[in-house]
Amino acid sequence: MVSQDAGSDANSSQSWGLLCSTCGRVTTVAKSWTNDNPCRRFYIYVVHGFFRWADEHSPYGWPKVSLLEAREEIKQLKESLRALNEQRVSGSNTDVSEDEEKKKLENSVMTAIERENMLRQFILLSWVSFIVVIGMILAMGK
Repeated sequence: MVSQDAGSDANSSQSWGLLCSTCGRVTTVAKSWTNDNPCRRFYIYVVHGFFRWADEHSPYGWPKVSLLEAREEIKQLKESLRALNEQRVSGSNTDVSEDEEKKKLENSVMTAIERENMLRQFILLSWVSFIVVIGMILAMGK
C-alpha cells in the first residue's frame, strides 16, 4: 500500500506521511492516545477510508503504563495551567497577592536599611578606634 517516505515529525500530532501506492497521494501521520495504543503513530488514508499503523508493535508492559501515566500527568498539568491562566485573567487574587508582596518588599527594604546603618556605625567606630590606637602608639614613641 505504501511506497516512499515523504518525511514525518514524530513530535507533532499530525504531519506528512507516506505516499499511497494505489493513488500516489500523501497520507497523514497521527498519534493515537487511546488506552490500548498510547502514543502509537499511524498513517491515515482519507481517500480510501482506512489507516495503517506506522510502528509494527503496540506498546505493552511498563512502557505502556508509563505512557498512560505521562498522558494523565500532562492532562492534569494542562488543566492546572488553564486554571492559573483563567485566574490571572480574572484577577481574583491579584490584589491580595500584590499587597502581600508589597509588605514583604517593604520589610526587606527596612531590614536592609537597618543593616546598612549598623555597618556604617561599625565602620565609623573601627576608624575612630584605629585613630585612637595610632595616636597612643605615637604618643608612647615620643
